[in-house]
Amino acid sequence: MKQIFFSILFLFSIRLGSQTVLVISPATSSVTVKSTDLDVAAKASLKNTSQDTIIVKWTRKIENITQGWSSAVCDKNFCYIPTVDSMRLIMAPGETSNMDIHVYPGGISGSAKVSLTIEQIARPETRINATYLFNQSTPIKSDDKDAIQLYPNPTQDYFMVNSPTVIGKIELYNITGEKAKVYYAYKNKRYYIDDIPSGIYMVRLFNLQEEILKTVILKKR
Repeated sequence: MKQIFFSILFLFSIRLGSQTVLVISPATSSVTVKSTDLDVAAKASLKNTSQDTIIVKWTRKIENITQGWSSAVCDKNFCYIPTVDSMRLIMAPGETSNMDIHVYPGGISGSAKVSLTIEQIARPETRINATYLFNQSTPIKSDDKDAIQLYPNPTQDYFMVNSPTVIGKIELYNITGEKAKVYYAYKNKRYYIDDIPSGIYMVRLFNLQEEILKTVILKKR
């Protein structure tokens, strides 16, 4: 009987020890960055779900980042300088801390992928991970390029764009190659051209990494 009791107690203690203490949400955070931005944050929240005060340690890993960009971690205590890769954090029972990654583009177009590993100092085996994506996307398929539509065309006042992939920027050039218009793209947005002369224009559509997705000929009446 005593052996059965201790066996049940042992199994119960294992179950308690395996309970999740740290929860981060979202596990993957993705944001868009423009070269003109000074500071862009991908945000997440870390919660201590236990009934104990615990000490956690976060460690940053820069998976990839455009040369000239820098990144930094912000938690509930500080926004650290870009050279800080690891720090400890005391969290009360039920407490939540922001766990954000900031990037500083410095006027340069690019992208970055940064990850955080967070572990409880007393139980390092219970580590969790978070991923932060900045202008990260998969290569566009040729079918998706064909599906990008600019309408109405011909047009007099404005045009719109229908695209299965995210458009970041649109540039308009006249027949002499001079840039006539620049637009930052948004879904269902109207791009007005009523203030430029009638004629034939070349429209370049860029993704978030400022790579050309498609070039379309537009006729302004």
